[in-house]
Amino acid sequence: MPTPSRSSAGGSAAPSLGLPAVVFGPECREPMRRGFDTLARLLSLTLGPRGGNIVSQRVNTSGFEPLDDGATIARRFTDLPDRVENAGAMIMRHIVWHMRERFGDGSVTAAVLARGIARELHRLIAGGADPVLLQRGLEKGVAAAVAALDEMSVPLTKPEHVAGVAKAVIEDPRIAQLLAEMIDVLGPYGNILIQPGYGLGHDYGFREGSRFPGEYISRYLLSDKFRHVAALDKPHVVVADFHFEEPGHVLHLLDLVTQAGGDSLFIICKNMWERAIDTLMAANRRGPVTTYAARIKPEEDLRRDMMRDFALLTGANFITDVAGMGPRDLAAADLGRAERLVATETYVSLVGGGGDAPAVEAEAGALQSRLDLVEKRAEREQLRERIGRLQGGIGELRVGAYTESERNALVERAAHAVKVVQVGLEGGVVPGGGAAYLDVIPAVEAAACGHDEEAMGMRALARALEEPVRTIAANADAYGPLVVNACRELGHGCAYEVGQASVRDMVQAGIVDPTLVVKAALEQAASGAAMLISSEALVLPRTPKESYRP
Repeated sequence: MPTPSRSSAGGSAAPSLGLPAVVFGPECREPMRRGFDTLARLLSLTLGPRGGNIVSQRVNTSGFEPLDDGATIARRFTDLPDRVENAGAMIMRHIVWHMRERFGDGSVTAAVLARGIARELHRLIAGGADPVLLQRGLEKGVAAAVAALDEMSVPLTKPEHVAGVAKAVIEDPRIAQLLAEMIDVLGPYGNILIQPGYGLGHDYGFREGSRFPGEYISRYLLSDKFRHVAALDKPHVVVADFHFEEPGHVLHLLDLVTQAGGDSLFIICKNMWERAIDTLMAANRRGPVTTYAARIKPEEDLRRDMMRDFALLTGANFITDVAGMGPRDLAAADLGRAERLVATETYVSLVGGGGDAPAVEAEAGALQSRLDLVEKRAEREQLRERIGRLQGGIGELRVGAYTESERNALVERAAHAVKVVQVGLEGGVVPGGGAAYLDVIPAVEAAACGHDEEAMGMRALARALEEPVRTIAANADAYGPLVVNACRELGHGCAYEVGQASVRDMVQAGIVDPTLVVKAALEQAASGAAMLISSEALVLPRTPKESYRP
């Protein structure tokens, strides 16, 4: 068995690659802190409107790519030569990715805060302070800061503030303004689609109804084969989560529509087999009922939820095979109505559904209550999308640019900005540019009564809360400490506005940040820094040798 190796405090003796190792005490913490600081310093260069690009060499090529997104930079950051330093860098990478996965924003701010907290705590530990007591103080300080952030948070209602949040993400004032106008019309859960536009300009439009991710089932069941569209006006609607397999399954539905006095039917189902499709093709040629079919794309529970929403909007009864029902169990009372239904290769659009409005509003309210309890970012986004569809209305933002690659990048960033704005609409906003962190420093200092080590940990957090403003100023070639002093002298809500090269009120400047993101960045930063400074040992597993043989 290999003898465990130990890296020195100076980092000159890293554990050999491929060998298991256990590293203890200062020989663990110091190299880990260096790796933690290395990645954080790299990310901090991108903070603020004047943050620079990081150039990354592409793997296995001679090409390079410029990066300005913190989460992408962290993803490209793979390994440091020293395995112990690399472990510290991976803690920082985890902080960044957690913020990206949950909120889509705040990654670099969390990295800057974590670096500042770790630096302040490391100084205290080097002077003999107890890491455990410092960590307890840090936790109390974070709790005081979060409570102060909640108190200063205000609802995101003004369009100029919505535009400010969007601009901080996309850095395009025109697109940010258009998004603010669209959200003002559609509401906080509006269904906004970002599409590549033509030419250099940006514009938007609105459509009545709701749009679901889906597709037509067969190219033989299209109303417009050139444009690949299946569209029907004033159809009856069936929403059934099972397979239509036999000719008799669809003939039964045609009989129901005829009995109801209708002449068109749109089927939303899990799938349809070839024999059933052939039957519908023949029926469409003969009449009197014209029928098209589509499916909702997501899988399992999410698909059923969307189909249930679709049924609610059209007034149809949602029929599922989970309840043991089949195609022949459908009755005339299960049919819904719509003014118009359109299915393409990527979506199913519904205009003028015949559902019961109070029932739709009640379901939207129930989803809103669930949203308040959910923490996972993916699930929250799904709930917001469902609420937006139930509330109706589709906004389409068309983004233009000189080149296709530039246009695609803008589309992606605009979609990202929509998600961040929705977080702000959900949880309120606080002054941006790092001003909110400066404003909570008095609350943290007030909680740090006494001179014990817990109070030292709280005061260390108070000093680290200056880091975002200091870093934004430094990236804009201003002297950070002087800017921080000027901000605190001017009072609540003030920070450095890079565009004006001056300290001013962030809310008046339209620069605000989502409260949920600001709080989460602080909590994640403190958690990562606490893990770093409290580590007494690091276990490095053996890296298996690469082999071309199985």
